[in-house]
Amino acid sequence: MSEIHWIEMVHYQQQLQKFSRILLSPKHASLTTSECELLAWLYLHPEENTPLSLSRCSGMKKEAVSRCLKNLYEKDCIRRKKHPLDERSYALSLTDTGLTELRKGYENILQPFYDLWRLMGPEFENLLQLVDKAVTQIPTKRKEEI
Repeated sequence: MSEIHWIEMVHYQQQLQKFSRILLSPKHASLTTSECELLAWLYLHPEENTPLSLSRCSGMKKEAVSRCLKNLYEKDCIRRKKHPLDERSYALSLTDTGLTELRKGYENILQPFYDLWRLMGPEFENLLQLVDKAVTQIPTKRKEEI
């Protein structure tokens, strides 16, 4: 396998950023992509969730999770309950408003994915499988920095 020249690598890096901006820029949404992601974790894994557990499973920095949770709480999308075993933390759950906003948010967020899937077909599915594989190859230490 030949080595990729650094100029080519910069091009690919820029293309990935452009790809992400295009696909992950929700239009007319009341929630950010990160807020939707955290609500989705709460929905898909309703067992006891804490800010730290959301940071770990999402790969988001703790500070980013805290900002998102503050916004979600202010939008009445989540409820907080004192953690029974750790008084410094709290358990999180979705409210009815949170579930409604999650559904609306994902309709906006996922539409570009479905549009591209319709255009590319199996190639898009292959791309997503490669991205999934690449994420598992990134060292754990690096994931925590993201």
